[in-house]
Amino acid sequence: MIALDTNALVRMLIEDNEKQAVTVKKLIESVEKKGQQIIILTEVLIETAWVLESVYDCTRKDIYRFLETLMHTSIFIFSEPQVMGNAIRHFRKGGDFADLVIVMQAINHRARKIFSFDKKLQKTFPDYVIEKLDL
Repeated sequence: MIALDTNALVRMLIEDNEKQAVTVKKLIESVEKKGQQIIILTEVLIETAWVLESVYDCTRKDIYRFLETLMHTSIFIFSEPQVMGNAIRHFRKGGDFADLVIVMQAINHRARKIFSFDKKLQKTFPDYVIEKLDL
């Protein structure tokens, strides 16, 4: 198994460096021919979403489509597939991808609540993200 870093995913999608994009595509083809898979770590997807949005000005719709395609491409596996799938589904509706991953990880680890001062996150998950504890 091999893991891809953020820059490899970005090259594959944006193709702003043709040589690197071709290299990534050849790697994927080679791994696929061998019947192996490529793991994409949660942190890599978070960073990829951030780079696509902040550096390349990709739209939410474009980023969502890219993430969804990755999730449904059999050669790719994910370190936390359930967390990532849930975060991607919520991302389509709005919110910061990194924040959504944090919430989905907390839920996955059975945290009863998340304590945060992030008003947007509280609004998105009003019963789960709290700023005050009732002690």
